[in-house]
Amino acid sequence: MAESLTDIFSGTFSTRLQWTRVDSQEVGAVTDKQTVAGSYAIADGSGAAAADIVWCDTRTIPANSFDALDLLALTQSVVGVSVPCTIRQLRVLRVANNNATAGNEILVGSNEAGTIYAFKVGPGSEVAAVNQLDGWPVTSANATLRIANPNATAVAYSIYLVGTSVAAGA
Repeated sequence: MAESLTDIFSGTFSTRLQWTRVDSQEVGAVTDKQTVAGSYAIADGSGAAAADIVWCDTRTIPANSFDALDLLALTQSVVGVSVPCTIRQLRVLRVANNNATAGNEILVGSNEAGTIYAFKVGPGSEVAAVNQLDGWPVTSANATLRIANPNATAVAYSIYLVGTSVAAGA
């Protein structure tokens, strides 16, 4: 039996927006139909357009509280064993608000220069971002990702992070 596990990462982050708009006229109709898509391949490794870490979880934040996730000190369970997970460059971020109650938003941000919430994510909604080539560098100054729940009831969310364990230029 092998003494260690070897893994190889490959993934694609895709976005797609599709719509049809029909404008009825006195005679006939004008239809605008569009599809806009992006596809971002991420290979195994620590360089541009590469990753070697995937971290995901479904969590619940109590009322009027927040989660503070230190990207330099995450852990994940692999085959029943707790494994440290250090993200030095973040390539993909996805946060989904799993709540179905109208008005129950969550706030997503980092601790860089104090707590800054960059996104409000409504119930049944998500925010997703990709920085395929460069990644966002993670340092001790910006390592804490905060997910806040300003509501009077608990809110569940799912989070997905893809990145590298090696700092840019290392």
